[in-house]
Amino acid sequence: MSRTLDLTATPADRISRLRSVWRAAWDQGHVDALDDLLSPAYVRRRGPASAAQGRDQFKESIRAMRDAFPDLHTEIEDIVEDGDRVAIRWRTTGRHTGAFLGVPPTGKPVEVSGATFARFDGASVTEEWVTFDSRQLLEALGIITTGHQAAVDADLVRGVHRKFITGVTVVTTDDDGTPRGLAVNAFSSISLDPPMVLVCVQRSSSTHPVLHRASHLGISILSAGQLDVAKVFASKGDDKFARVGWTPGDFGSPLIDGSCAQLEVEIGERLEAGSHTVFTGRVVSARHDDLAPLVYSGGGFFDISHTAPLPW
Repeated sequence: MSRTLDLTATPADRISRLRSVWRAAWDQGHVDALDDLLSPAYVRRRGPASAAQGRDQFKESIRAMRDAFPDLHTEIEDIVEDGDRVAIRWRTTGRHTGAFLGVPPTGKPVEVSGATFARFDGASVTEEWVTFDSRQLLEALGIITTGHQAAVDADLVRGVHRKFITGVTVVTTDDDGTPRGLAVNAFSSISLDPPMVLVCVQRSSSTHPVLHRASHLGISILSAGQLDVAKVFASKGDDKFARVGWTPGDFGSPLIDGSCAQLEVEIGERLEAGSHTVFTGRVVSARHDDLAPLVYSGGGFFDISHTAPLPW
């Protein structure tokens, strides 16, 4: 039986109860403990390809997971609060001794890490967005295989990447009226019909949880004269937008004034890949000017407006 919630609970009380309920539900299988934390109208989401879960469906998914991994253990590695929102970084381990996703028991140890972004209403969680690298789980179960070769030295790979020339973008979103953003050079077109793009954002970025719960993001491709803007958004300053000019786009995304091109994107999928999340989406607004772009290569920034194209 669930107890009556204290709607005046402090943030410390909420975090303490969150840890306690997670331990009871995930590690011990006492899924009804979730009634002490989750609102009756609770909704859990994991990307647009997955159906939203209610509280009872979430309980069933935990039961299924624990049937397959009876020794399941989930460690909360970090919790970050921002008003009524909480970001939780976690790591789950267990041994596969029961059928899961149609795969008979393998006896293999499994480790999966991810993040959950929760929104509180008073003392209850009303919404959660969860993200994790499903490839880790699928590889451990043998559902997919990846050729494993000797690890390549990270410095060698970094040196290879430094030879690749990119532009510089500022990826932004609106967070309930507060603009948020960061500098990103991992940006690419996916398709022109339909128009789709992707950006990769490191999960440790303070902007990551905001992007993960957003419906739209903005991409401003910086011009050659905006090195100072690139430095602002590559920093960890609290109010980056107070130091640059910007304008809301048609869909509410903050767009950087003076950039040579701007896009607004309706986020479609959020794919976990190593230390980053790949955000893909459909372009819903676009514009560009004749300004030369700011170019990044080998750890430095360049103005290519005076270079001559090679004949071909």
